[in-house]
Amino acid sequence: MATVALNERLTLQIPLPSPRLAKIAADVLDVDKDLKPEVSRRLITTQDNILTLEFQTSTLKLLRTVVNSSLEMVQMVVSTMASFDTESVEP
Repeated sequence: MATVALNERLTLQIPLPSPRLAKIAADVLDVDKDLKPEVSRRLITTQDNILTLEFQTSTLKLLRTVVNSSLEMVQMVVSTMASFDTESVEP
């Protein structure tokens, strides 16, 4: 089986309100592993309050699809945290 080059790359840095929320988002998003790691890879990290998503794919079309799907998941996670996070609410 030939090795496929992962030449298409994109890095997104998403600021969140706190390092704690960035870590929660990273943990939630990292549960889903790549279905085909030979053609697509995603690395999720945090530094302070920045959530970083790094993508590598074999084609631009696949990169667009993977990024779009990941951003939809980020939007859902951020929306859920905004609705249910009780530690950031002032008494």
